[in-house]
This record gives sequence, structure tokens and C-alpha cells, in this order.
Amino acid sequence: MAYTIADMEDTFLAALEPMRTTHAVRVIKTYGSELDTEPEIKKAVKLFPSIYAVYGGSRYEVHGSRKVERMRFIFFACDRSHRQEEEPRRGGAGNPGTYALLNGMRDLLCGSQLSLEIHPAELLREEMVWVGAGISVYAAEYETAQAHLYTGS
Repeated sequence: MAYTIADMEDTFLAALEPMRTTHAVRVIKTYGSELDTEPEIKKAVKLFPSIYAVYGGSRYEVHGSRKVERMRFIFFACDRSHRQEEEPRRGGAGNPGTYALLNGMRDLLCGSQLSLEIHPAELLREEMVWVGAGISVYAAEYETAQAHLYTGS
């Protein structure tokens, strides 16, 4: 069975739900331009720590009548603090920090098939998006794959 992009995105988000309890994450949702402009960031930062997910695209490998779709998903780990400059990254008394969010995502996603008939999720990279002014945002890119069978009918 081939899953849609939305199905996959929703499944990844559901897999991250335990982080609401374990890491006090307030928002786990699909990305909707929360980090695009200064006014949007000012609004979103009030709800940090947050995790946003977005489909990053697919590439295909052809094996006869079978195609393997390699799907990438990008997660933005976001946190804030006005106490010390390193606290949005390293965490503190009132926030987990983006490093802990990245670790939590790894624990829940790496090697998981998310209860679907897909290849286990693989972490491709993590990188800094924004650090400064009491805000920390890191991106984590994961890949999974699924097979499509084309019968020609």
C-alpha cells in the first residue's frame, strides 16, 4: 500500500506526541510559515517549545515494475529563553532546549517504521536554522521509503 504525503506527515507528528509530556512541547504540527517573517516569529515564539514538520520532497528509484519512493521530512525544533544565551539550545529550568528536542525526536523516529509498511526512518542531518535573541531553531531531516508497484493497467 502506498501512503500519501499527508498520511506520512500525520504519522510522523503522531509519533512525536509523547514529547508533549517528556519535553513539555506545546505545539507539534505541520509547518505553516511560523518562521518566515519577524511578525510570524514573534507570534510563534510565545508557543515555544514547538516542533513543526514539513514534507521535503521525494526521489524515485525504478526497479522494473516497482518504484521505491524515498521521502524526506524536515522537522523544526524551536525553543526560547531570555535568561542566558545558551539556554534556548541547552535548556534550563523552564524549557528543554533544542538539543533535547533533537535527542527526543531521534529516540522516537530513528529506525522506526511508525506502524506502517515503510522503510525505517533514517536521520539524514541536523543543522542550525537560527540562534540568537533568546531563540533557537534547528532543523532535522529524516528519510523513509515506500514501494509502489505499477501493473500497467
